[in-house]
Amino acid sequence: MKKTIFLLLFTLFVGITITNAQDLTEKDVPAPVMTAFKKKYPSATDTKWKKTKNGKLEADFKVSDKKAEAKFSPEGTWLESKQRIGKAQVPAKISDYVKKNYAGYEIDKTEFQEESKDNKKEYEVIIKKDQLKEELKFDAQGNFVKKKDKKDKKEQKEG
Repeated sequence: MKKTIFLLLFTLFVGITITNAQDLTEKDVPAPVMTAFKKKYPSATDTKWKKTKNGKLEADFKVSDKKAEAKFSPEGTWLESKQRIGKAQVPAKISDYVKKNYAGYEIDKTEFQEESKDNKKEYEVIIKKDQLKEELKFDAQGNFVKKKDKKDKKEQKEG
């Protein structure tokens, strides 16, 4: 019985250690990744690194006191980024769309997202009215693309 309990505790300890092993210190980040990151985000502060399940290196950091995230391949290729932006940085076309199509809603949070694949750029806007929240996607020019539904959120969490 003692052996069983010991094995369970040991397995739990190893499992926790492996899970936490994904967090990286700056010295553990490959030099090409650090070079690419510093070139793309020279003003980044409070940077924390981790290795994702699929081997990508992810930096969580701040730019101008706004949260941001960037992913790189282990070879240093920039893959994608997300950066929180303030209401003043939201294109007027997006604000106008929300006012026209979502009366009484206000913009709560906005992220600007970029992907190297297909050079994709878009805005993700969360709007709210009382307890109601909606998540909208706009292209780089501020044109409405789609309303994100619960299925999209589930897929995003799984991915």
